[in-house]
Amino acid sequence: MKRTVSWFFTAAVCISLILTLALFGCQTQAAETTAAGAETTAAAETTAAAEEATTEETEAVATQTFRVGYSCYGWEIPWMVFYKENFDRIIAEKYPNYEIIYHDAQYDFQKMADGLETFINDDVDLIMHFAFDNLPVLETYKKINDAGIPLMLTMDEPDYSAWDYMTCYSGLSPAEAGRVCADALDEALGGEGTYACITPAVGSSSYVTYMTRFYNRLEDIGSNLQLVAEEDGNWDPKTAQEKAASILTKYPDIDGFYVTDDWMGGGIVAAAKEKGYAPGDFVIAGCGGASVGVKDLADGWYYVLVDQGTILCAEQDAYLMSVLLEGKGPVPFFSQVYQRVLTKDNMEGFEPSW
Repeated sequence: MKRTVSWFFTAAVCISLILTLALFGCQTQAAETTAAGAETTAAAETTAAAEEATTEETEAVATQTFRVGYSCYGWEIPWMVFYKENFDRIIAEKYPNYEIIYHDAQYDFQKMADGLETFINDDVDLIMHFAFDNLPVLETYKKINDAGIPLMLTMDEPDYSAWDYMTCYSGLSPAEAGRVCADALDEALGGEGTYACITPAVGSSSYVTYMTRFYNRLEDIGSNLQLVAEEDGNWDPKTAQEKAASILTKYPDIDGFYVTDDWMGGGIVAAAKEKGYAPGDFVIAGCGGASVGVKDLADGWYYVLVDQGTILCAEQDAYLMSVLLEGKGPVPFFSQVYQRVLTKDNMEGFEPSW
């Protein structure tokens, strides 16, 4: 009898212990589930708050107005006329909260410096600048830098002396265009013959970038081409025509030309036609990709033409401007657009942008 009672007692204790442990486990699991749920809720609330903050920040940037001062050596330069049309279109479509304040230096470096200083005094958010020649305005660049205003240089790559003051650069590579033209002219003439150059303003940073790489490349490849004349075309077709006419008079059997802009190249072609030359009597290697140059290429005057179109420049400039002002990410210091190399054989379907 005692054994039966003892067995029942032991069994009851075990069952009680098992039920207690089970109940404790359920309570613990419930507590953990509740805690996990709380953590999930808190995480969700944190994520939602972060997303809301990001949305508010994005909306704030989208509604904020940025003031950009954009100075150019001359907005009436044909290339710049077409560029500005594209740039304005992109701003209207993608960046309607940007106010672009244009300044025209009208080919006067003193006016250029005065305009840039006006932007400093007006405390704009960003200054964009295309000078053709950075050297005369380096002191003004220093003032922009001291004022803490970002400076974005555009179009032709700037002289090295401007690098210390610019926040970034976006544009074309005259140096690379010069290299391509050197290779092409040497190839067209079989490494032998005479040639002349129609250049940017002598002493300008544009002259340095377009011409130094061209001459250095001819030397690097061991070319035997002989330079008989170099004339400053000053980016003007009429000036280029006068200079080309003089060269053709003095060297009637010349084999080729290198020209840094196909508007000036149009001056060479006009002078040649006046003197009775035909396509193929000499070859031209040049830069530009303007409608006039593409037509001259199709007619056989050019051996090669390096396209320096306006659309890619305008798109890249607008994008990098927004990266700078809106803090979208790291800003590349030196950015250049693709320059297509055109020949008569591969120009089909090409549409000039200026």
